[in-house]
Amino acid sequence: MTDWTRMWGARLLASSLLVACGGGGSGSGGGSETEGDTETGTGPSSGTLGESSGSTAADESSGDETGEPDAPVEVEFLTPTEHLVRVSMALRGVRPAPEDVAAVQDDPGALEGLVDGYLDSPAFGRTVMNLHNEALLVEPDYAYYPAGFPNVGALAGRDFYEINRDVMQAPLRLVEHVVMNDLPYSEVVTADYTLANDTVATVWGIPYDGNGAWEVTAWDDGRDNAGVLSDSWLFQRHRSTDSNANRGRANLVASAFLCADFTSTDVDVDVSVDLSDPEAVADAVLENPSCAACHVQLDPLASYFRGFFPLYVPQEQELEDPAYPMELPWYQEFFPELLDVPMLPPAYYGQEGDGLAFLGERIVEDPRFASCTVRRFWSYLHQTSVESVPDEALDAFEPDFAAGLDSKALVKAIVLSDDFRTASVLPADMENPTESELEVAARVGMLKARPQALGSMVEDLTGFRWVADFSTIIDEETGEPVNLGRVPLLEDSFLGYRVLGGGIDSMFVTQAAHTYNAPNLLVLTTLAREAAHYEVEQAAAGEGSLLSTSVDTTGEAAVRDELVLLHRRLYAVDVEPDDPDIDAGWALFEGAFASTADASRAWKTTLTALLSDLRIAFY
Repeated sequence: MTDWTRMWGARLLASSLLVACGGGGSGSGGGSETEGDTETGTGPSSGTLGESSGSTAADESSGDETGEPDAPVEVEFLTPTEHLVRVSMALRGVRPAPEDVAAVQDDPGALEGLVDGYLDSPAFGRTVMNLHNEALLVEPDYAYYPAGFPNVGALAGRDFYEINRDVMQAPLRLVEHVVMNDLPYSEVVTADYTLANDTVATVWGIPYDGNGAWEVTAWDDGRDNAGVLSDSWLFQRHRSTDSNANRGRANLVASAFLCADFTSTDVDVDVSVDLSDPEAVADAVLENPSCAACHVQLDPLASYFRGFFPLYVPQEQELEDPAYPMELPWYQEFFPELLDVPMLPPAYYGQEGDGLAFLGERIVEDPRFASCTVRRFWSYLHQTSVESVPDEALDAFEPDFAAGLDSKALVKAIVLSDDFRTASVLPADMENPTESELEVAARVGMLKARPQALGSMVEDLTGFRWVADFSTIIDEETGEPVNLGRVPLLEDSFLGYRVLGGGIDSMFVTQAAHTYNAPNLLVLTTLAREAAHYEVEQAAAGEGSLLSTSVDTTGEAAVRDELVLLHRRLYAVDVEPDDPDIDAGWALFEGAFASTADASRAWKTTLTALLSDLRIAFY
């Protein structure tokens, strides 16, 4: 088993060196970690990348400004079992089943078949949605503008949280549908359909004949159907004022699907422009060279979204029938005709043509679409920024993806690659690290379980789902139920702990945190305590999911045997009853039982510790 302390120490060392030396994180330049003299899938292995290993990455590049070759680095890969854990957590947010662990222990080559199964599981569909939410940012606080769709009219009495979560997840559901049904990834922006359930269909007035489930349907109000580019909620979340004229919406599309953020473009700003004068601004974006440099491409792109309602506050809708469907979510010439906002003829980076379908087709034809998709999947799985994806990763995965637009094949290739199964990469000589060595070191270490993954993992292990019930709250003034809904606390950032757990709120916190801090630890330990209590209570009733022994068990031998089974289930490690980890677990159980004389309480204490171990928080 890889030494977790050493792995974690390597990450901390790399981070501290980056801070001390002013390093810039993992970039696309410098020496890279490619294959060394190690064998795939044979257990812990290490090699030296450099002259002694015969690799072509570290020894042939001129890593520093002196022209000297990069120093060799020591590489250690995860064991096959550890690789399995990483893959299962990254793709599904759950620990691998004991039979999966046994299969990989018997034959490391079995991992590839397990990956295929994981990619077809509903849990991977949820991962796909979370991944794309980090790009589209469509899940803000459910109770407030731009969300806050009231449970009135045709939706009266419904769960307030579920109404808003359904509306906000509609574009993500379309992406999930494309990926899980093995459709070309291009349909994300070209599909001639959308996805809706009864809630979404009621809010927007979309045709729907289903029984409450998510079904394929289409917008029938005159807009083109072009995947998520046609979604009303996407452009309600990314609303526009009259003066902004859909530029923010255009930048969202360029950033999400092309990794081309207009706001990051280097321009010389002309401070003489009077930004308080709309006419002066309108003239500057066309005539002033410093402004026109961006706007010559941005403004024609913004014209594609001129038909979407600029912005509205759902809570201000008529609170009696007919509150739904929402009025005027789309009118072809909304901005130029109803708001009298001048718009340039629509064009995609110089290619003239109108309609959302035309826009979607041009996006797919753009080489940046495939490149950006690879960047997003790779960065999400490796927990780094899109900008920090190394060039070698693009070289490895982009050609195949561009040829077939097969998103599952892309994910499979990423998680089975040597880069993904790397446990530690450290320069052999850390006394005077070069910039390229620091870049390599920055890609070292464990991956952190996102808050949604923590929730799904604990639910899979124990059956416990961390939900707060706000459905029975009564308004003190009216005496009427408010029904804020049943809120899953690790998936929500308003009443829940999604941000405190390191996630995003899609509005103010838009980048996930992949290191631990005090609030993260509080979330983990509280979740562990709640789940441990639930599991022991369920086990006492004969319905436990994790414990295989009676909660009345107190004998040392029996407790040690149970701890061995728990280590295998929770951490995918095989230990003997006299292992130091088991000694520590028994000492904790024995002390808890001695102080309370309550076996059930002792098991709750022990399970709390096991479920809040770093091996749960990281993978």
